[in-house]
Amino acid sequence: MKYFYLLLPALLAQAGLSCQGQTNDFTPSDSLFPKVDRKAREAVTETGFPGIAIGIVAGGETVYAEGFGFADLEKKIPADAETVYQLGSVTKTVTGHLLARLVVEGQLSLDDPVDKYLPERVSLKDAADRPVTVLQVATHSAELPRYPANLQRVDPDPIRGFSKEELYAGLGMVEIDTLAGHRYAYSNFGYGFLGTLMENTSGKSLNRLMHRYLFDSLEMDHSSLILTEKAAERLAVPYLEVDPLTSTEPWDMGALSGAGNLFSSVADLTKLMRHLLRSSPANRLQQQPYLKINDHWSYGLGCFLIDSESKNTEIVYHGGDIDGYASYLALYPEFDFGIVILTNYGEGRLFGPVAEEIASAAFEVLSGGEED
Repeated sequence: MKYFYLLLPALLAQAGLSCQGQTNDFTPSDSLFPKVDRKAREAVTETGFPGIAIGIVAGGETVYAEGFGFADLEKKIPADAETVYQLGSVTKTVTGHLLARLVVEGQLSLDDPVDKYLPERVSLKDAADRPVTVLQVATHSAELPRYPANLQRVDPDPIRGFSKEELYAGLGMVEIDTLAGHRYAYSNFGYGFLGTLMENTSGKSLNRLMHRYLFDSLEMDHSSLILTEKAAERLAVPYLEVDPLTSTEPWDMGALSGAGNLFSSVADLTKLMRHLLRSSPANRLQQQPYLKINDHWSYGLGCFLIDSESKNTEIVYHGGDIDGYASYLALYPEFDFGIVILTNYGEGRLFGPVAEEIASAAFEVLSGGEED
């Protein structure tokens, strides 16, 4: 783990923290990451983010979890580590992990044709009349469109009411005019479809599967694929990226929920990251490069695998944006380090660069670099 394991005990001792303990109560005087604090505060005070929350894990522990700004601007409710946000496409990392778990258990195979888990009236084949496989859907190489052709997008919740029957109808409208499995084409439709396949093979809803395999055992108490009453009590108000800021509503993606509907907090997601950084058959299955996108990026199961030249390590990553929310989750397996950043702001246009700066500032500390 390079310099990290020599550095972490000293950093924790400096902050008065134990390697076995966790805290969500960081202040500027005891923070391990003053540059992270500063950049988060700048995002609120200078860039105009309503709120932002950050969680960091290292060495199997949560070493940082903090909120900045407001979960609700009108009511002046501050953001904290337990504030709930809708994650958008970071949901795909959870959907992909769930797929890996079911494959390890033998409930389905990545090489299975998707037709095996569909009603007889629905079939998906490519231009050579070859069946599209589960792996092709999971790696965005099934030649599915970004959204179904029969999805009527109506703001402020453009997907509300999209049912499994409508999903099947959308599949029936797909005409693949090339060979599947070779070209990367990002598809929210595909990950909604992937969730449906797992529901069909298990006989359980995708939300129940996520609770069974992840949320319940990891004690992710405010995480759910649907907006529960418990999560709603801590939900950050979503604000559109316009001036002045305008509040909107969280989405209900229906049968496409596996692509982006998950609700969670950084307190919960630090538990997930610690789980994803462990050595396990499902993690190894999920975090291998199945589809090469370019010289430095590949796709696993619900995650990008980045061969980072600047950091000289592999990063397991996904970002997300949805009306009023944006998210960023990155794992550095070589350093046993992970960071998640959430906001209740816009569609991610300004969030990406800010999240990258915050993640780099944290990585500098845990890889032995210096904060300026």
